[in-house]
Order: sequence, then structure tokens, then C-alpha cells
Amino acid sequence: MRLITLGIGAALGYLLGSQEGRRNLEKMSNNAKNFWQDPKTQQKVHEATETVKAKAPVVAEQVTTTAKDVTEKVTDKVNEIKDNQDAKGQKDAAGADLTQGNVKAGSEKITVGTDTVSDPSQSLENEGGGPDRY
Repeated sequence: MRLITLGIGAALGYLLGSQEGRRNLEKMSNNAKNFWQDPKTQQKVHEATETVKAKAPVVAEQVTTTAKDVTEKVTDKVNEIKDNQDAKGQKDAAGADLTQGNVKAGSEKITVGTDTVSDPSQSLENEGGGPDRY
């Protein structure tokens, strides 16, 4: 990336810094203007613009339909997950499933409890920590 930046910087330095570079820059600018003002180029631009205008409503309808389908699928999946969690029944005060931390190790199922919440305004001794903890 640095090499590209260096190359661009050197090219700009040449084009803007030397008299020959400024002449070349002026030639390129005139060529670009002539190309853009050419009737063939303008005809192709007009055709492309008309094509985009004609296809825009169709594309917009497809995007809208796809967005609605995706929204319905996500909503259905979220409701399915909520129903599964309600069926398990074990939830903490925040609504998190307490059995969600279960991990399979081979054929053995290991149940993990909830995390301990720590209050940063309290000292560790008041929360069960401190020097005698270990």
C-alpha cells in the first residue's frame, strides 16, 4: 500500500511540478473533456440512464420482497428460540436461560451455573474476595 501511495505521489509531483508534466496533464484533461462531449459517449450515457430508470422499480420491488421475507424468517426464528427457552423454564431475573451454559464433553453433560456479578463500588472483602479467599 505504501508503494502505491509513493507511486501516486511521484506521478502527481511530476504532473504538477514540471512544465512537461503540466503539458501532459493539460492534454489528458482535454482528451477527457473531448471524450465526454463526444455524441457517441453521450448517447451511451443516455441509454444507460434510461435502462436504470426502467429497471429501478423492478429492483426496488425485489429488494422490498426479499427484505420482508428475511424479516419474517428472523422473527419466526426468534419466536422459536423464545418458545424453547420458555419450555425449559429455568430463567434468572434478567430472563437469561440458566441451562444455556450446558456443555457436552463426550457423552457426559456438564451443567454450568450463573456468573457471579461483581459491584465495582464494593470492596472485594465485602463481596467474598480479599486476601483470605484462596
